[in-house]
Amino acid sequence: MLLLSSINLPGGIQRRKSESDELQMRSFFAEGDLVFAEVQSYFADGALSLHTRSIQYGKLRNGTFVAVFPQLVPRSRSHFHTLPCGVDVVLGVNGYVWISKHVPVAQVEANAEHIYSDKNELISEHERESIARVANCVQLLNRLYVRITDTSIIFAYEASLGHAVKDLLTMDVATELAHTVTARLKQQS
Repeated sequence: MLLLSSINLPGGIQRRKSESDELQMRSFFAEGDLVFAEVQSYFADGALSLHTRSIQYGKLRNGTFVAVFPQLVPRSRSHFHTLPCGVDVVLGVNGYVWISKHVPVAQVEANAEHIYSDKNELISEHERESIARVANCVQLLNRLYVRITDTSIIFAYEASLGHAVKDLLTMDVATELAHTVTARLKQQS
């Protein structure tokens, strides 16, 4: 359940929500939208109360969705990461991972309606390849049961650069990359 009082209205202005805002709620979000939101509370009937009151939350666009084992995604202070390869990753503790084109915060702040847009931006071939490479790295980490954090994704991405994106999910390459990532993670700790 996403209440009107739990969203950032366009313009980011904190004000009392009016009747016209209630009528426009469907222009912000509709059933079937993929959203990045924070769980505010749980109810006895299994319903959740969500909120998107920060500029980083909103509709998910310009990317791809990957489902992984939830046990592999540890809780952390932030689940939103910008990787050095120019890709944003949202790691949900529910096992849902969103990988998208990086959009600078200044650009989002300058155009607050950007949060509620249904339209994807133009994604260059290089950005598309980076998104696909990161998505395949997340899938191979999941398949070989390696913890999925921003660090393990970066290590897998760097190790994968010698391979074609489509080859990352073959068992030989995936096993090689998983061993490389686990060795680097052990070395780091």
